[in-house]
Amino acid sequence: MLLLAAMLLGWMVGQAQLALLLAALGSLAWQLRQLYRLDRWLDGPREANPPAAGLVWEGIIDRFARLRRQSRKRKRKLSRLLRQFQQATAALPDAAVVLSEDDRMLWCNGASQSLLGLSPTRDIGLPIIHLLRQPDFVAFLTQRRQVDSVEFPSPTAEAFLLSARIVPYGKKQRLLLVADISRIRRLEQMRREFVANVSHELRTPLTVITGYLETLLDSDSPALLEWDQPLHCMQQQSRRMLHIIEDLLTLARLESPKERMPFKPVAVPTLLADIADDAIALSGEQGHQITVTADPALRILGYEKDLRSAFANLVFNAVRYTPPGGQIEVRWFVDGKGIHLAVEDNGEGIAPQHLPRLTERFYRVNRDRSRGSGGTGLGLSIVKHILNNHGSQLRIKSELGVGSVFTCDFPSELRVDPASARTGD
Repeated sequence: MLLLAAMLLGWMVGQAQLALLLAALGSLAWQLRQLYRLDRWLDGPREANPPAAGLVWEGIIDRFARLRRQSRKRKRKLSRLLRQFQQATAALPDAAVVLSEDDRMLWCNGASQSLLGLSPTRDIGLPIIHLLRQPDFVAFLTQRRQVDSVEFPSPTAEAFLLSARIVPYGKKQRLLLVADISRIRRLEQMRREFVANVSHELRTPLTVITGYLETLLDSDSPALLEWDQPLHCMQQQSRRMLHIIEDLLTLARLESPKERMPFKPVAVPTLLADIADDAIALSGEQGHQITVTADPALRILGYEKDLRSAFANLVFNAVRYTPPGGQIEVRWFVDGKGIHLAVEDNGEGIAPQHLPRLTERFYRVNRDRSRGSGGTGLGLSIVKHILNNHGSQLRIKSELGVGSVFTCDFPSELRVDPASARTGD
């Protein structure tokens, strides 16, 4: 409309082009002024009133004003949520530290000061490995070890034992959670010492009782004939108690935090051959078919005594819980995922709900059958601890009416170099 009016006015005076040019320059100058005022308003204080404008600019400014009000509401809401989060984490007894992508400390709660010695003002922006220099924690953080958590002593008090784990948080951030587990470890230590002490105290009198029972059973005295059955029952139960005590002592030793001797090469194929012979003797008249398939050159680093105990537990369990005439296959092999020992049977199998609890102490799928077969309920727990001490794990696969497969998975790093095995190094 402005350009049309200018053109008409210019035509009337005979200067239509000049009038049109002047009108266009004036319109452009006005638009630039409105744009400048809008820019000043956007950069100015949030409380400033929007500039007055006409036509199209009025709608644009109103829309900007509405977006600014909505942004202020969102920021207030986010600030309120952030304060609530900080208050909640500050009340936690566990330390919480927000780390950046390059593991620099961005924020920490109050418990971080007492447990880790961190300062929410002094240490912000510093690498966490410069603030917590414990070797185990540094290895856990920098090497991205595939473990759930790591334990290390507190830098503020060595009497405190801490457990740390890291979870993803926000955009390219991580949340370090650290808990004081000193009390839990003390209770576990008390439990281990109690079990070990009681087992030691019970082993001597039980050995004496077993010895006297054997003497009475070997006696030819006519007065003991009517006591033959009760004495055999007492001998059987006393031997079972001795087996339980021996297994409890083995568990106490495996759980001991004492320094262990270095690993040594273990000739597993020879070990399995000996265990298979013992398993055949255990099977006796039941006639189980036991086969061993092992790579003769495959050896690993470990504790031979413990590995023998673990492997024997798995094979003997297969004999005990497989019906007479059943097949038991032991395989020792290596693949791209590591080194494996698999013990497979075609027994009755185990229901799925029992599988997660099989390695618990004294857990039995069928208590009456376990007692009848001579099991103590500690064998798989011993296997699990031995494998843990070797950085390995136990996998269990079973199906009712088909059978079970117990697999020990060892890392490839434990394999002895075949060339060293041939030369005897």
